[in-house]
Amino acid sequence: MVKRKRKKPGQRRTRFWVFVVLLAAALSAAWWLWPGLYKASPRLNFILLEKNGDFIRLLNGEAIRLHPQDRVKIARISTSITLNVGVRLTAAGLDIEALLHEELPLASLIPREARYQSNTYRAFVKQNNQELGYIDLVVEPFVEDWLDRAARAIDPALRLSVLEEAAAFAPQDEAVRERLLQEYKAQKKWAKAAALLEETLRRKADEKRLIELLAVYETMADDRGVISVLQRLIRENPKDAPLRLRLAELFEKDGKPREAIKEYEAAVSLVQEKLPLYKILGYLYTQTNQPRKAIDSYNKALELDRKDVNLYYNLATLHEGLGEKEKAEAHLLQAVRLKPDDLKNRLDLAERLLERGTLTEAEKLIREVIGKEPESVRALLLMAALFDKQGDKQKLRAPYEKLLALDPDNETIVYNLGVLEYEAGRWNESISYFERYRKAKPDDKEVLPFLFDLYRKAKRDDQAFSTAKELIALKPEDGAPYPFLFEYAHGREAYESVLPLLEKGVNARPGDTELRGFFVLALLKTGKEESAVEQLGIMSRERPKDVSILLQLATLQEKQGRFEAALESYEKILALDPRHKEAGQRRLALLLRQAGIEERRGRIREAMDLYEQILDTAPGHEEAAEAYLRLRIQVLQ
Repeated sequence: MVKRKRKKPGQRRTRFWVFVVLLAAALSAAWWLWPGLYKASPRLNFILLEKNGDFIRLLNGEAIRLHPQDRVKIARISTSITLNVGVRLTAAGLDIEALLHEELPLASLIPREARYQSNTYRAFVKQNNQELGYIDLVVEPFVEDWLDRAARAIDPALRLSVLEEAAAFAPQDEAVRERLLQEYKAQKKWAKAAALLEETLRRKADEKRLIELLAVYETMADDRGVISVLQRLIRENPKDAPLRLRLAELFEKDGKPREAIKEYEAAVSLVQEKLPLYKILGYLYTQTNQPRKAIDSYNKALELDRKDVNLYYNLATLHEGLGEKEKAEAHLLQAVRLKPDDLKNRLDLAERLLERGTLTEAEKLIREVIGKEPESVRALLLMAALFDKQGDKQKLRAPYEKLLALDPDNETIVYNLGVLEYEAGRWNESISYFERYRKAKPDDKEVLPFLFDLYRKAKRDDQAFSTAKELIALKPEDGAPYPFLFEYAHGREAYESVLPLLEKGVNARPGDTELRGFFVLALLKTGKEESAVEQLGIMSRERPKDVSILLQLATLQEKQGRFEAALESYEKILALDPRHKEAGQRRLALLLRQAGIEERRGRIREAMDLYEQILDTAPGHEEAAEAYLRLRIQVLQ
């Protein structure tokens, strides 16, 4: 039997209590670790960030601004998880875990092109894949970095690009805006400089900036921009006359006279030297059709300068436009007195005076011009008009002859000289001028009546006849050429040559009995009796009481054997003039002839009636009485 060795009671108790203590410790550790490792809602408490040796505590969701050259390290991450078991750090675009191990400059962790931009990196704290919280790292350069970068840029385009990026990065920074503005000016980017200044002024009014903007717009030759700035400056300085004058000049240049007037009117009361402004206002009022205001301005200028001849001219023109001729002439007269060499306006004034009938003063002015310029065509024409108004035909010839010597091809002068010689009764001289005129202007038929009359007066019948034919062809209704035409033909027995012309005249002038008479005679002379009778019949219808026409018609009818028609014509004559001897005798002869014919035909009763008519008219007619008695006896047997 093995004999067991008995333990000591104290040793057992020690082991027990050690076990109890270890168990309690294990249970305490489990009680402490378990909630930290397996919490239902773990959270981020804070992150302790070291920046350039300083420690910054960032709570969940907070942000910190950092410079790319800042040296940063994440010193501690505090979470609700025991011992941060399973905790990690992530950030898109940034190797943020490197900062857990060592202090590094941020520039080494971000792309080179991002160093001059504002970038926000969100750093998430996670346990495994569960987000516990985050902080934002805002990494951006200083404005000075941009300016320094721009200063180091040699290429102007790159320098400008850097400054524009800087302005986009820091739009409110005055230093950047000023540097960019100067760069725009240096590179002559005037439109961009103007836009930048306008934007600056929209944020804050600044007179110095306005003046700077004005210079930019002037360099750009941007009148609209300059006008805009001047208007803003004037609102700030309403009594600044130079500004108003500059604005007025620009309005005037841009064709805005009414706007210019407004500024000039405002400036007049602000300046000492008013004369130029009154003159400008007078001109602008004239341009905008405000003649009364223009006259007022020019009169004010005249009070300050009585020797400015242009003021008188302008006033003369304005008064003329208003129909105030006397005032216009007074000003124009004053002007030409001040300007002896002004020949044109002297002649203008002389012309006006001629129209008004002020001939003495007009002649004086015209002679002054001719004295200085003897070959002045206009002066000579006005002198001719003056003599014409005076009715002095003798003097009138001299200026016309001078004018013709200066301009031998002037048809008007040639024509006028022709008329002048015609009126003076110098037929051959007048013919010479009119023939010269017609040669120059063969299509002008107005000269033909003159030539026709002149050829007749000068006894140049062949030329008159030729001209008469032209006149008839041109204007057959004009009765002037026909008497000469017939006379010419009659004197030469050349009736055949004028018949077509006379017929054209009769057709054009159907009521002209004399012309138709010429036509009838020409027809008779050429043996065209039928046509002559026809024309006489027309004449008798138009002038039924004209005995001579009826007699001529009756004679011609009788000659043609148209006895009944002739008898009727003779009876019409006798009805008008019962004592007309020739008509009476011819009527009786025709009645006796007709009675004889009836008697030979055996128509006794008709013959007796005719003999009885003869006896009623001429009771002592032997032949009619004897025949009537014979027939009566024959009837009674």
